[in-house]
Amino acid sequence: MSEQKPNSLSIDELVTDIKSPIRQCPYVQALLDSHPDLVIANNGLNVWVDNQDVMQALHISPRTLQTLRSNGTLPYSRINNKIYYRRADIEQLLNDNYSHQSSGKKGGGR
Repeated sequence: MSEQKPNSLSIDELVTDIKSPIRQCPYVQALLDSHPDLVIANNGLNVWVDNQDVMQALHISPRTLQTLRSNGTLPYSRINNKIYYRRADIEQLLNDNYSHQSSGKKGGGR
C-alpha cells in the first residue's frame, strides 16, 4: 500500500494560504505598517520608498532630493502630499553616476 499525504500543498501554495490570515492579525498589520521593509513579498508595495528613506539611503538633504525630482533625474509618484520613489529608479540613478576611473592623483594628500 502506498501512503498518500493528506492535503499535500506545494510550498508556494502553503505560503499563499497562510499569508492572508496572518495579514489580518492586528499586531502583524501594525508591525507591517511601522516597518515597510518587512512587507510580505508579492504585493508590489515593497518596491516603493518615501522621501525619508531616500534621504537616509543617499545621505542627501531634502533640498537635494527636491532638485533631483525637479530636474527629472529621479522619477517619483505623488499621492496627496506624499512622494514615493521606486527602489529600482534609485539604484539606476546610482548606477548611471557610477565612476570607476581614478582621479590620476598619487598619494592621499590634499
